[in-house]
Amino acid sequence: MNNDRELIHAAMQWHAAHARRLAIGTLRRRLDKEIKAYDGALFSPLYRQQADAARQLTGLKRKELAALRQLAKACAKQRGHFDLADVIDLDMDVKSLPCADWEPATLTQP
Repeated sequence: MNNDRELIHAAMQWHAAHARRLAIGTLRRRLDKEIKAYDGALFSPLYRQQADAARQLTGLKRKELAALRQLAKACAKQRGHFDLADVIDLDMDVKSLPCADWEPATLTQP
């Protein structure tokens, strides 16, 4: 039970960090396009916004990687519980699907 909570918490932390990084990355790409389209404006406030976005992006990448490492640790703990199990029983229905283009000759190795 405790490992389940750790896993969920780590996954949510990573997801939040990932979403924030993607949002800032989108903002930075938009600013890059605006700066290229705004030719010749050397003292534009867009440059300051771009630098701020780049700084935020660097910090968010670090936080996302830290959250990913935490998620990997939580997954390893959870996987450890499955390694202790003798038998994992999976109920599965297997169905054959017809294949119109199947030819036995195409499955042979040369």
